[in-house]
Amino acid sequence: MDLKDGDRLELRKQHPCGGKIFEVCRIGMDVRLKCETCGADIHLLRRDLEKRIKRKIPSH
Repeated sequence: MDLKDGDRLELRKQHPCGGKIFEVCRIGMDVRLKCETCGADIHLLRRDLEKRIKRKIPSH
C-alpha cells in the first residue's frame, strides 16, 4: 500500500481510548501513527500496519 505522511487511516482494532482513526506521522521500516482521539503516538512495523488497515480516509 502506498502511504505518505499526513494520510489518515481507519484501523481494524481500536486504540484503548476508543479511537479508530490515525494519522501517519513518519514512514520508514516502522510507521509512526498519531491517534486523532487522544493524540498518542504509536509505532508499528510496516507489515503489521498493512494487515490492520481497514480503509484509507480520503483528504478533503
